[in-house]
Formats: sequence, C-alpha cells, structure tokens
Amino acid sequence: MFSIATTVIDVSIATTHPPAATDVVTLAQSTDVNTGGLRAWIKDNVVFTILIALACVVLVGGLKGNLSRVFTVGGLGLFGLAYLGIATSESAATGIGNWLLGLFGIST
Repeated sequence: MFSIATTVIDVSIATTHPPAATDVVTLAQSTDVNTGGLRAWIKDNVVFTILIALACVVLVGGLKGNLSRVFTVGGLGLFGLAYLGIATSESAATGIGNWLLGLFGIST
C-alpha cells in the first residue's frame, strides 16, 4: 500500500515540477540592470519641457500682474529642477552628502 502511495507522489511531483533542462539559457542572469538610460532620457527630454512650461507660466503671470505668484511658481520650479539635477548626477549627490556631513564635523 505504501509503495503505491510513494509511486503516485513521485509521479505527481515529476509532472508538476519537471527537472530543469541543462541547455536552457537564463537571460536575466547575464544582463546588467541600471538606470543610466532612464537618467539620460530624463535629462534630454523632460528637463527642457519643464523649463518651457515654467517660462510660459512666468510670462502669463507677469502679463496679468500677479508678481507674487510668478515668483512663487518660478522659485519652486527652479527648486524642483535643482533637485532633479542632483538626483540625476551621482557625483553631485555624493558631493552634497559629503558637504552635509562636513557641517557636523564628519570627514569621509
């Protein structure tokens, strides 16, 4: 009785989980995953689009005479672009991190 149960279990495991073939090539193991392409695309396309939109908002706000809103939108837009520039540059992020640590007397 136990030999029949063992045989049924062995057959069911073999059919649901067949052994891996030795000639199968796994592509995920040989590829290098990084964000270099996305970072370059953002630098090339998104930044200029944001600058054009920011310029349009500032010009329209200036024409309507709402200077406080122009300075608010312009300043926040430039702050956002500075953050984007730091985020897309590895050396800038490292330099700012070292500077912040230097404020507390920590040298790296």
